[in-house]
Amino acid sequence: MIYTLIILFISAFLFGTGSIPVYTQTYAQEQLQTQEPAETEQAPVLTDKPVEIWTFIDDYRIITGKILHVTVQIVWKLGITVNLEDLDKIDLHPFKIEGVTTGERQIFDNDHDYIVITYTLSLPSDAKDGIYSIPSFSLSYKNEVDKTEGMSSSSPIAIQKTPILVGGKIDKDVITLGDRINYTLTIRHEKNIKLLWENIEKLNFSPFEILKRDIEKQTEGNIEKILINYTLSLYELGGKKKTPEIPNVSILYYTENTSQNKIADTATIETKEVQTIPIPIIINSLLKAVDVPLEGIKGPVYLSKEHVFWYGYLPISFGAVLLLFLCGIIIRSTTKKLSYNIPKPVFETPQATLQRLKNSIASFQFAHEDAVNRKNIHDIDKALRAYLGILIGIPNELAQSITTSDFLSYDTQKQISEETSAVIQTVLRQLDTLIFGNHIEKEAVDKITQGVEEIIRLTGSKSLG
Repeated sequence: MIYTLIILFISAFLFGTGSIPVYTQTYAQEQLQTQEPAETEQAPVLTDKPVEIWTFIDDYRIITGKILHVTVQIVWKLGITVNLEDLDKIDLHPFKIEGVTTGERQIFDNDHDYIVITYTLSLPSDAKDGIYSIPSFSLSYKNEVDKTEGMSSSSPIAIQKTPILVGGKIDKDVITLGDRINYTLTIRHEKNIKLLWENIEKLNFSPFEILKRDIEKQTEGNIEKILINYTLSLYELGGKKKTPEIPNVSILYYTENTSQNKIADTATIETKEVQTIPIPIIINSLLKAVDVPLEGIKGPVYLSKEHVFWYGYLPISFGAVLLLFLCGIIIRSTTKKLSYNIPKPVFETPQATLQRLKNSIASFQFAHEDAVNRKNIHDIDKALRAYLGILIGIPNELAQSITTSDFLSYDTQKQISEETSAVIQTVLRQLDTLIFGNHIEKEAVDKITQGVEEIIRLTGSKSLG
């Protein structure tokens, strides 16, 4: 931090006398070359000033042909009028302004408004390597309350112009042991820069192992771009570090001598080094200790056949057999309950029904009470219908319920002759008359008895067949 402040002070001084790049390889230069923007840039703090000018930059290192994006955020108190027209007069020499994007006025908080301006900057193509300063600039403002005026200035920013840029990135930073990580090493350098490929070939990513490496080269104007894609993997944790990391990568290079007096002795070549920053990797097995959500978990763990049998197939089979046994008991119990409620059909033969009909006729004795006679006649009617129902092939329940006029319509197979049908119709009507009549005469009963005996005579051969 001390060296950064020294550089900013020197840059501000140099800006007052013109742009004078520094070419001496000092410790401050090395710090600028290796540090990341997040390490240099600190979050601004809102003070009690009427106007604040904050500047942010995407990268503190630049190479020939690269564009810098500088974001300027102007924050002012309510009641302050900022002369934003001064933004058109800003000169950021030696940097060239390639483009300006001005945002709309927005609310910062209850007491402040703000506006964001983005500058696109570049250095001249003939700019030499060294430290350059994005100069500070000032904006005037007026306090509408007390009618006072003032100026607010930004802070200068030191930029390192370097002939080579190196960066590394990965596709994921949370893995399990055995997972693969794709690490891309990007090297951009000017054409007069030569890399020591012997050093690149021997790069070590311990504790990670290199499974695969691909190299891709591109040319962008005066810049050579090299992409080296590594496939890395970690199989075991070694050492005291709980969180492994992809180590920083050192790239050695030198500047090619293009003058006519080339020195043949390679020992006089000045070799320089540029490094990436290390990248920490989180292992899933350690997530509970560091309280990081799981992601990228691998497939299931393979178990032995004995373990799968004793703790998988056997309990499942036992459970299936137990389930089938219980289902069988439930079905059997339910079937029994239903069978008790369903009346079993009684199958009778023509001979049995004929004998019951004969017994009804033989046991009948005319009495002087109509109720007794009506009951006996009703028994004869039931026995006759049961007998005739078996002859024509209909159930007893149907034979007892259908009307007399429709009874013989169920004889679809013509089991009974027309002569017998006429006698049956007559006897059934006589039975209906006596059953539903008011008074029962003995002569009517005798006619029914004779008619039933006639039916037995005409159909007796069928019942015996």
